[in-house]
Order: sequence, then C-alpha cells, then structure tokens
Amino acid sequence: MVVLRCTQKLLVRLKRTDVSADTESTTLLGDWYGNILRIGRQQYLLFISERSRLPVVIPIREMRRLETIFPDSVCAALNAVGVAPDDIADERSRMSTIAFGKTRNRSLLGTLNDFAFMAQQGTGRRQAPESPEDLMRFLSRTPILPLDGANPAALTHAAFSSRSSR
Repeated sequence: MVVLRCTQKLLVRLKRTDVSADTESTTLLGDWYGNILRIGRQQYLLFISERSRLPVVIPIREMRRLETIFPDSVCAALNAVGVAPDDIADERSRMSTIAFGKTRNRSLLGTLNDFAFMAQQGTGRRQAPESPEDLMRFLSRTPILPLDGANPAALTHAAFSSRSSR
C-alpha cells in the first residue's frame, strides 16, 4: 500500500474526503506528498517521496486516473535514476493499493514549495520544461538542504542499493 498525502487544495480537487490519518505506506520510499503545480497556463500534479524526495510530475488532465497512472509514473522515475528492474517491480507490487491522507510533515511541504518555485522560475539554461519527464529529471538532480545537500536521485538509488545488499 502507498499513501498519497495531499495538500488540502489537492484533496478538494481530487474530491477525496475519505482520508485516513493512521495508514502507513509499505513501500521503500514511504508516503508520497502531493500538490498542484502551475507553470504558466499548464497544471501538473507534483508528488515527492517521503524518504528520498524523488519527484513525480503528472499532467493534471490525468487526475481522474491517478490511482492507475501514479504507480507507473513512479516506476518511470525509478528507472530514470537507475534503480534495478527487480527492485522497481517489487516497489510497483507494493503500490497495488493507494490510500489518501492529509499532509503531516512541514519539511516535505517546504520541499514541495521549493520544487514548485524552481519549476516555475526555471534556470538560465532551462526556461520551461519541455515535458513532465524533463521536469522530473531536473528536480531529481536538485540538492536538498535538509538532507545535507544530497539530491533525490542519489538518495533513491542509495535506498534501493542498500536493500539489495541485505
């Protein structure tokens, strides 16, 4: 089971009132925190992993199919950072059930806000993301200060590597 911990704004947009407070994720990456991301006229759903801050960006038009498209998007992000196919398949099987909950970690909300700001502002070399995948790659290489400057891609890869070595 995976828990999507959404901001109040996103829960309203998803029409989710059946949120559970005490449910925990069984995935290696933990709960996923989500919010709506606006870049110009385009809107996306931005989710980050609780344990590694790995970002997943989904076009908002896919919101109705979130329960089926979210696990596939996570698998694509894991593949992009170099996680082994067996580990991806295991993580995917643990996401067979999706629950929704309210956010409960301010540090993760801060990272969501930082990622939203970076996505909206771009950089000198990248003015606007060409696709959600490009935006995920950009954000996954961004250093996270509360995590001693490590980036989400490295943290995710390390989490799966340490599980494989056990």
